[in-house]
Amino acid sequence: MRISRAAELAGVPTHVLRHWEDELLLRPERRAGNQRDYTRDQVDQAVIIRRLRLAGVGIPTLRQLLAAPAAERGAILAAVAERLEREATQAHSAAQFLRHTMSCSHAVIEECPQCRRYAQDGPGER
Repeated sequence: MRISRAAELAGVPTHVLRHWEDELLLRPERRAGNQRDYTRDQVDQAVIIRRLRLAGVGIPTLRQLLAAPAAERGAILAAVAERLEREATQAHSAAQFLRHTMSCSHAVIEECPQCRRYAQDGPGER
């Protein structure tokens, strides 16, 4: 399928698919006139790449995953999953703190036990 249709199905602009091709994340076949020809599997791969990029997975990590032998992918995936879980925990903790501060009646953080606890906790420890 043409790049415009592949981009539509993947939920990204066409220039993103071209960029991912430049970064060796996608490798569509070429038709006459050097036009890209995407398969359904490549569109599915583009959707996965888009979702992982939205989750903060970098292009070098994605390139490493695609190039790694199947036996090594598990360790890479585990490291990425652990990082995402750690970041999600930190983001959740920050969101809880912000929700608390919206209704906190204390003028200074030191006066509020919940604010104090958040300030003393390390990242992701709540």
